[in-house]
Amino acid sequence: MPVLEFQIPSSIIYGDDTIGRLPEIATPNGEKVVLVAEKKATEMGITNKVKRTIEGYAYGVIVYEVPTRANTKDLFEGVNIAKNSRADVIIGVGGENVLSVAKAIAQFSTQELVQEEYKSHKRFGVKKVRYIEVPYLQTVSWGIMPVTYIIDETDNIKKPYIDKDSRAQAVIIDPGLTEEVTTEDVIFSAMEGLSYAFDAYISKKASPLSDAFSLKAIEFLSINLKRLALEPANIKIKGNLSMGTLLASLAIYTSALGTTAACAMGLDAVCNFAQPLGSTLILPHVMEFNLTAAANKFIQIGLALGEKVADITVIEAAIKSIESIRRMMIDLKIPSRLSEHNINQGLLDQVSKVAAQYDFLTYLGRPAGRNELNEILEAAM
Repeated sequence: MPVLEFQIPSSIIYGDDTIGRLPEIATPNGEKVVLVAEKKATEMGITNKVKRTIEGYAYGVIVYEVPTRANTKDLFEGVNIAKNSRADVIIGVGGENVLSVAKAIAQFSTQELVQEEYKSHKRFGVKKVRYIEVPYLQTVSWGIMPVTYIIDETDNIKKPYIDKDSRAQAVIIDPGLTEEVTTEDVIFSAMEGLSYAFDAYISKKASPLSDAFSLKAIEFLSINLKRLALEPANIKIKGNLSMGTLLASLAIYTSALGTTAACAMGLDAVCNFAQPLGSTLILPHVMEFNLTAAANKFIQIGLALGEKVADITVIEAAIKSIESIRRMMIDLKIPSRLSEHNINQGLLDQVSKVAAQYDFLTYLGRPAGRNELNEILEAAM
């Protein structure tokens, strides 16, 4: 078993109306706040709701709006805003790209030297800008991770930003914020969480702890996605999916991303194909690629997906697991081929080149270099 190092310095606060706890967490002493908000969140009224919650307690609130595909340009503009306003707290409200940028804004804004009197002598230190994460849909909680992936404006590729000390002070997951989010966005974000839970489960970095998170995430997400296909207007199901993606986040935190994430990031960079959708379409093909290398693990995956895998062979159980994902995609009306989303097959070599560069691929149970990644992508066409 690999060495397991497990510590989550972030507080995770989940539940209805937990957004109401923002003042006690973010602004207990009248701090200055920069609210980094996705434009879609503003359009749905979520940004204004968050702002109203804290503005009576904060010294001041500056709203910095960024697009869904926020990149390094937005990051450094945000750093300038945070420094010029002498912000004490950054609050990120949005999906995964925006939250990654918001987290990095807090990280790069922390450089002010402060002087304190300490036991009759002077002590110098760095004033830390705190970061609070508020996802408005069912997305991976990058705030708890030591690494964040941000789109580089020069080449459109997501690059890792690593700092073990720059994590969210708190991640507030309020299912009520998802009420205005489209069912389509909810589905793809939840499927992305399921895909990464699979990556984490078959990783060489996996442990009994990460396995527990991974399998529970797969179970929770699959059950509620199947229910959502039948009851798309059911708000409670959206809340359950938020818990599922939180479990997937903890699975990634205690294990690693894998082939699905790498291919999805490659599609995002080369084809501007949203990462949640890319990971959804690639998942069955990544499962097939790992069918023999991780066959024993597919028994537990099949059980988590609600399949009956008793009295059948390991390979048959693995095939049933893959079929279960494909049936779910059909029920959710997700076109399952990249070609159905107008992806140019001629770009797949570039996609695999980008996908092959990610360090987390070193933890794959079945190694996948550029050629293998290209084969997976070709199969998904």
